[in-house]
Amino acid sequence: MAISVTLAQERDLKKIRTILRGAKLSTNLTRCRYVLKAVKDYRIVGAIGLEFWGDFVSLRALVVDRKFRRQGVGRSLVIQALQLSKLQSTTGIYAYTLFWNIRFFSSCGFARVPKTSAPTEVAASAVYHHPHYRYCCLMEYQGG
Repeated sequence: MAISVTLAQERDLKKIRTILRGAKLSTNLTRCRYVLKAVKDYRIVGAIGLEFWGDFVSLRALVVDRKFRRQGVGRSLVIQALQLSKLQSTTGIYAYTLFWNIRFFSSCGFARVPKTSAPTEVAASAVYHHPHYRYCCLMEYQGG
């Protein structure tokens, strides 16, 4: 069965948080206007959150269940998150990620940029989630 990506419902958040905990990621989704879920074989296998900071979007909590990695789940989530972000007339789309995900985000049209270049609103997202973002790299969506 193919992967489907849709908006997560309140009832889905417990499972998404379980996957996030399993990946040792923050389960804090309170600032997310939208959370997308990836479903395969009627099972939630991944998620991504979209936080809006002014006219900017910060993608966060991209997670894929260990058993479903390297099957296109993460890419499907990012593509849908980008489409949803563009529908909201955003000025820019950013992701803070750990160094081992730089190549993945680059393949999705993001480029690494200095943290100091972050718009004030996006920098506020890092402050909001500190210390989680201390070791992250800032990626900006450039298209593609």
